Amino acid sequence: MIFDISGFNPEKFHNISGMSYIGKPKSSTAMYITLKVADLLSQLDKVENCLVFVEKGMDISENQDKKNTFVVCDDPRLEYAKFADFYAKKRFEKEKSIKYIFSPQGYYISEDSHVESDAYIEPGCVIGPNVTIGKNAKILANSVIRRASIGDNFLSNENAVIGANGFTMAEDEKGNKIRIPTLGRVVIGNNVEVGVNVNVSCGSSDDTIIDDNVKIDALVHIGHDVHIHKNVEITAGGIIGGFDDLHENSYVGINATLRNRITIGSNAVIGMGSTVTKSVENDTTVVGNPARKIER
Repeated sequence: MIFDISGFNPEKFHNISGMSYIGKPKSSTAMYITLKVADLLSQLDKVENCLVFVEKGMDISENQDKKNTFVVCDDPRLEYAKFADFYAKKRFEKEKSIKYIFSPQGYYISEDSHVESDAYIEPGCVIGPNVTIGKNAKILANSVIRRASIGDNFLSNENAVIGANGFTMAEDEKGNKIRIPTLGRVVIGNNVEVGVNVNVSCGSSDDTIIDDNVKIDALVHIGHDVHIHKNVEITAGGIIGGFDDLHENSYVGINATLRNRITIGSNAVIGMGSTVTKSVENDTTVVGNPARKIER
């Protein structure tokens, strides 16, 4: 179904279960696409029951039209932001009713969260809403964990934040910056460590994923919708931009910065202080600003 934004009523879309990204769309989710990346429209052949905000001038196939709903508009990012805000407000109304329990050990946990009984949790921590944590967790003072699913043997050092809001913005009709709500979660595997003052953002449209045996040093920022594969090591001060994909056994040196939407290949090494503006191939070392390949 295709219709103009003037006829759009968000109240009618009860079947939408969340948000996703046009590069990796999921059925029954909302997303947006602009003419700049119109080639990604073919990704919708794989899904159904999606709500898609599209920029005027796009060629939507008959098959895509049958399976999904399209809202044609001048600024799909803005219209998506408005719908996401509508969706986020409904979720927030539910979350406001969730009660938090203050434990004898001095931390708070929401009634809809579950942490295995052998966990060690220090005072000042806040866990919830919508958190599960596996066996043998160590969660040190003042850690905050929200909207996350975490495996066994998790270590969260002091003042780490897991599940923070991502940083994604749009502009309204007057050119003012408005926030696109963060509606995804954080999914963490087994044997993962996060350092002091680490920030791991929730996915903006999907989930932020950290696989088994990832080790993250102090003062690292992990942006929204990032996927960090097994055995990646990120040292102190690293900045990982949104939608980045770090493959197995890659290494990020001290104070390195990775721009958003790039891929770091398996066994790649990002040198200390490097600024990475392009994807890096497997088994490659890059250094500098902008980062360039060097021979190992």
